[in-house]
Amino acid sequence: MTGPACHACGAAELVPFADLGTIPVFCGVHWASRDEALASPLGDMRLAYCPACAYVRNVAFDPAALVYDTTMDTNLHHSPAFQTFSADLVRHLADRYPLKGATVLDVGCGQGEFLRELCHVSGAHGHGYDAMYAGPAGEDPSGAVFHSTHAPLDDSTPAFDFVTSRHWFEHLDDPYGFLVRLRELAGDRTVYGYIEVPDACYDLATAGWEVIYPHVSYFDAYALRTIVERAGWRIEATGPLFSGMFRFVEFSVNADGPPRSDAPLPDTADRDRQLASVAGFADRHHAERDHWRTTIDRLIAEGDRPVLWGAGSRGVQFLHLADPDHRLAAVVDVNPRKWGRYLPVTGHEVTDPATLAELGTGSVIITNPAYRKEITATLRQLGVSAQLLVA
Repeated sequence: MTGPACHACGAAELVPFADLGTIPVFCGVHWASRDEALASPLGDMRLAYCPACAYVRNVAFDPAALVYDTTMDTNLHHSPAFQTFSADLVRHLADRYPLKGATVLDVGCGQGEFLRELCHVSGAHGHGYDAMYAGPAGEDPSGAVFHSTHAPLDDSTPAFDFVTSRHWFEHLDDPYGFLVRLRELAGDRTVYGYIEVPDACYDLATAGWEVIYPHVSYFDAYALRTIVERAGWRIEATGPLFSGMFRFVEFSVNADGPPRSDAPLPDTADRDRQLASVAGFADRHHAERDHWRTTIDRLIAEGDRPVLWGAGSRGVQFLHLADPDHRLAAVVDVNPRKWGRYLPVTGHEVTDPATLAELGTGSVIITNPAYRKEITATLRQLGVSAQLLVA
């Protein structure tokens, strides 16, 4: 059976390849009570791929199932490792593009940390839009203006010279239409842009803990190049980031001169590698589910009190698939907004990492190896001697 036409290249129909069953819809909501968390809804995850460009999509996605508001917290800036990464990115963009005095449009700005720093470092001013933004709306001392709503992308959108969107593009039901609309709003102005997404090159070659309901689309290198160029933009640069977890694309329209990077763009060899990952994903994903259920049971049988570090989307997915019976001794996270709250569907309570000092755990499971050094250092500071297991 085939599915709808590919949203990235538009040249082929999507082919189903993995049915993950039902998974948590609200990965970013942390509930005030366990009963509320246990009642959190599930949604179907049925993946299909494009044989022409390797784009992947959840063809069972229902846009009406998700409502983005200030109850969601997907903020990664509580991690020192992510703070360093984001600061380096700001300096890179400020050095590479003419941002002094420019207007930046940040679509899906989160809690505004990135846009504030970009305006401060580059001398730009900007507008940040996000229905999850919970801070003060309006003008900010950094030169940014924040709006606790989705970007309108209509005639009321401020004219922009640079557009950014970090970890929002994959949430869109119509990512191609989004890029086309931005191109229309750019008109005949010179506009540059930056988009950052989870890298499907990593997610589909591993267990896929980041294959979550809010992520409608999964872009590898070739699919991301394809959809950006098809929408009428020129690619300035692209590549992996953050230990291969993320992928970025810098792009432009009406820009003079050659692209900012002379590195070769992703080609069909990249696509074919991704198609190979797609072919093995379903078996690999289900094997990892079974492996981690068995591993948790074994650790407990040996007298250990294993815990999970990280209550973000990867952690929520891992718990739902690998610990549905609530066998882990604890779930910890560095984000204090999550402490004392409960994770969707499984009802695990999130606590301060400091609680591990009294727990007596010998095994800490993490789902994102990019944080390995940071977590190891924190465990050492807490006096916790435990093995780190990367799921």
